[in-house]
Amino acid sequence: MHKSFKIKLALFCLPSLGGFIVFYILPFFKSIRYSFSKSSVDPEFVGLENYKSVLSNEFFRLALKNTVVFSAISVAAAVTLALVISLALVRLTEKLRFLKSGFVLPYVLPSASIIFIWQSIFGSQTYSALSEISGLEDFFTILPLYLLFIWKNIGIDIILLTAALTAVPKEVYEAASLDGKPGLKIHLKITLPMISPSLFFVIVLSFVNSLKIFKESYLYYNSNYPPDVAYMVQNFMNNHFYKLNYQTLSCAVVVFTSVIAVVIFALYRLENRLSDYT
Repeated sequence: MHKSFKIKLALFCLPSLGGFIVFYILPFFKSIRYSFSKSSVDPEFVGLENYKSVLSNEFFRLALKNTVVFSAISVAAAVTLALVISLALVRLTEKLRFLKSGFVLPYVLPSASIIFIWQSIFGSQTYSALSEISGLEDFFTILPLYLLFIWKNIGIDIILLTAALTAVPKEVYEAASLDGKPGLKIHLKITLPMISPSLFFVIVLSFVNSLKIFKESYLYYNSNYPPDVAYMVQNFMNNHFYKLNYQTLSCAVVVFTSVIAVVIFALYRLENRLSDYT
């Protein structure tokens, strides 16, 4: 690549990079400073007192547990279903061009426009009676949020995974078939390692989207304080933002960001291990 082209490329990236630094990086480091201060108007250093307070807060622990459980279950369900559907559709490549708009439509639809339909389905007396009869009130309370996330995000996952699957050379499968390997073993030993970069991207994308479920949750439950089973970290941080409790909010942000970083790092290591098989 020519040196002048690299310089031009860097210049084009500067506005975006500058915005990222100003609106994301600097506020994050300012939040870290707040988390060690007595208050937003008193910069006195208090060490880990704010972190001890947040980590001992029962509502933060509840929110963190619910967020981790929701992300783990919803991402696993969405990616698994998308992978199964993509494997089924990979032979229909010529027809996928007509299906792509249908797959991506839920992803781009405004959340407010679909919440009314969701509320009419899961807010009915029949659904409420079913939850009471079954004795699984918590399950039926959070179920609409899981289904909403899967319905909204599975389309883009299918498109990305199908594109990755169609790029796998057919000769590889033919050679594996000649060796007498069964279908499931072929996918475990060949398909997954070969599409691991795309699979890793889909998992990370779904994971990030699962952390942004606050908007749908707020609209569906119509409250800053949803039922306990649906109380997420985003609710906790949003409520403390309204209370101008910046120290608690900043600590929650730092702890939550650390958890996200650990998860992303674990996924990255897993993707590298899968790539080693190729």
